Amino acid sequence: MNLKNLRFQKSKDLILGCVTLILSAAYLIMALQIKTRPKMVPSYANSRIIPILLGIVLLVLSVLLILQGIRKLNQPDGGAPAEKMSKVDLLSVTLTFAVMLLYVVLLPNLGFILATIIYLFLQFIVLAPKEKRNLPLFALIAVGFTVLVFVAFRIGLTQMLPRGPIEALIGY
Repeated sequence: MNLKNLRFQKSKDLILGCVTLILSAAYLIMALQIKTRPKMVPSYANSRIIPILLGIVLLVLSVLLILQGIRKLNQPDGGAPAEKMSKVDLLSVTLTFAVMLLYVVLLPNLGFILATIIYLFLQFIVLAPKEKRNLPLFALIAVGFTVLVFVAFRIGLTQMLPRGPIEALIGY
């Protein structure tokens, strides 16, 4: 590994953290500009609360990544040398993006509940090692988590989610 490549490896987290910090700050600024309707009963729950919380979490994680990058730069050896990504890891990353793309395509037609259950189930399969795949457990978690999120957003926060056949069937 040459000196230039080693220097890049040492500063990779710092660079990524700075880029993510800029993007998360822009995201947070845009989230703060989301227009909301006045409510009959005053409440903090509105359409901007989740994007603002996500922006804050992303901002904090960016700062932590920057601190990790600074710590790596200060280490004499620059931390452990970066390992090459294995074929299994590369396949997992590729399949994760494919499953996310499928979710985006299915969401408008199938609605939140059905699309999210399918997405979570497939994502569990992609990320779980072959010897630890438990399809009934994955299905149970996907359904349970989706119902929990649906109830939290639709009933608790009174926010609309993409409608599909299941949402029409239950009247939400």
